[in-house]
Amino acid sequence: MKQLHLAISFALAQLLATNSFAQQPATAEAVPPGTKIAPPQAKATPAEKAEGKASRKAAGTAAAKDDTPGEGSPVPAAQAKVAKSERQEARTNRKAETARANKAGEITAKGEAGQTN
Repeated sequence: MKQLHLAISFALAQLLATNSFAQQPATAEAVPPGTKIAPPQAKATPAEKAEGKASRKAAGTAAAKDDTPGEGSPVPAAQAKVAKSERQEARTNRKAETARANKAGEITAKGEAGQTN
C-alpha cells in the first residue's frame, strides 16, 4: 500500500510540476528595454485555411505527378565503370602503402596513416 501511495505521489508531483515550468507570456518586466515583441496575430479564418489547403494540395498533386525524385537534385552524372584490373592495382597500391606506413611506425592508434604528432 505504501508503494502504491509513493508511486501515485511521484506521478502527481510530476503532473503538477510541468505546469509550473511552462513558458509564461512575455510581460513588460521580463523583456529588456529596446526588445520588440511580435504582436499577436489573429487566427486564420476558414476561408484562409481553405485557400492555404488548396494551394498545398495543388503543389502536392504536381509533385506526385512529376517523375523526378526529390532527393539527389540535381542528379549526379553517371561515371564510367572502372576496370577490374585497375581496381586490383589500386587495392595493391593501398595495401603496399599501408604496409610501408605500418613498418615505419607512421600508423597512429586510430589507424590513420600519416605524420604522427
